[in-house]
Amino acid sequence: MKKGLLEKILIQRYGQPKVIIRRGIIAKSWRTPYPDDESLLYLGMIWKGELGLRFGSLEDIYGDAVGGYLIKNTLKVAVLTDQEIYGLWNINQLRELPAVQYALTKDPGIDYFMDSDNVWYYGIKKGELYVFDAEFDELDSLGPVEPALHTLMDEWEAAGRDVRGY
Repeated sequence: MKKGLLEKILIQRYGQPKVIIRRGIIAKSWRTPYPDDESLLYLGMIWKGELGLRFGSLEDIYGDAVGGYLIKNTLKVAVLTDQEIYGLWNINQLRELPAVQYALTKDPGIDYFMDSDNVWYYGIKKGELYVFDAEFDELDSLGPVEPALHTLMDEWEAAGRDVRGY
């Protein structure tokens, strides 16, 4: 089993995950220090054949995960396989969204794989994480992928605490 960047970051933040079955799929679950918060990665990605060719740029980020959510559904990682998982976009559906199609006109080289609130769309290109803000029509680089993901998760976690009052 190959750990991807998302799993490595979650382990650094919250420790070792629990392996569970969710929606009939094996997953790894991390509880944050805040009540009811969970990050979850569904497992089962095999980087061979067509999936490996189509989504190879995401292999280091996903590892053996097929998709999932981070920081209690605030960041949704698209599902790479044909599995339907309630609440998560399939990668093909995500990339066909009008906002993502529009973002691709600004830079067709970005591989979008994650969203938040159907407003912010995240993708990678040449080792950098990008965000397209559909509300304000802005495309920005957030910098190298790993530190950018840490910062992004910090921000969403802090926003959740503000809303929940922790």
